[in-house]
Amino acid sequence: MASPSPVWPSANTPLPPEPQKRVRLASVIDCRLEMTKLYREARNGKLKIEDCSRLVNVVALISRSFVDTDLAERIAALEANE
Repeated sequence: MASPSPVWPSANTPLPPEPQKRVRLASVIDCRLEMTKLYREARNGKLKIEDCSRLVNVVALISRSFVDTDLAERIAALEANE
């Protein structure tokens, strides 16, 4: 009879990957909150400055897309009223 396998992982057993965090970026305010969170993590040494810079730039692009979309919708509404 075979011995039961241990419940805990051994040194050779690969651990499952950690689930990815989902960040809510549904508005400009959400983007601003995420940028401030990234800044605080970089200031506290939890995140490399280079990584923080890259992530903040991506979040800023997403934020600008919200602003541009909102502006385009407002212009379309004004033109429809004329």
